[in-house]
Parts: sequence; structure tokens; C-alpha cells
Amino acid sequence: MQVVNLFLLIGLIASASAAYDEYFKESSDDRRMMPGYEIKREDIVKNMEKRREQLSKMLKETQEQLADHDAGRKLIEDEEHKRLSKRVGILEKKLERMVDIDENEIDRMHRRDERRYSRRRERSREL
Repeated sequence: MQVVNLFLLIGLIASASAAYDEYFKESSDDRRMMPGYEIKREDIVKNMEKRREQLSKMLKETQEQLADHDAGRKLIEDEEHKRLSKRVGILEKKLERMVDIDENEIDRMHRRDERRYSRRRERSREL
């Protein structure tokens, strides 16, 4: 009986450890706060791609809401229509700017992130 309990305890600890590691792999903010972590250019590019996908999805959803309204499937109030129309323009501009990013801009973003997370790590040590 004690042997079974011991194996169950070991299994529980191993799975908790794996879940903890997976959490830090997925949580870039927490990972960046860990001492000795270096921000990589690839991380910057990957985050930009995720953001581009997120903005594209938001744009598509907003355009669908406006199309539903125009087709009479789901009517929205004038204020909401005006807000959504403005949002489409804003999202399109953001996506355009993200396409035109060159290597110098990526380097600038990399340096900015390094400085930002360095300051955050210093502040967290002070607390």
C-alpha cells in the first residue's frame, strides 16, 4: 500500500513539474522576467506574427458585423455602426504598418524590449 502511494506521489510531482514548465514556455511575460533570460529577435518576429493574426481576425469579425447589418441579418444602432466603421479603418492601417516593417525596425523593437524587461526585472528585485 505504501509503495502504491509512493508511486502516486512521484507521478503527481512529475506531472505538476511538467505543467509548471509548460506554463513558463507558453507565458512569455513570465519567462522574460526570469533572471538570465535574453530576448531573441525570433521572439519579436513571432510576437509580431501573432499580433498580425490577431488584428486580421479582429478586422474580419468587425467587417462581418458590418456586413450582417448591411444585409439586415443583425441590425446595430447608428453609434455602434459608426464605431465599427472607424475600427475597420484603424485595424487596416495597423495591418498595413506591420507589413512594411524592415530589419531596422525589428532591431529597434528588440532593443526596446530588452530595456523594458531589464527595468521590470530590476523593479521586481527591489520589491
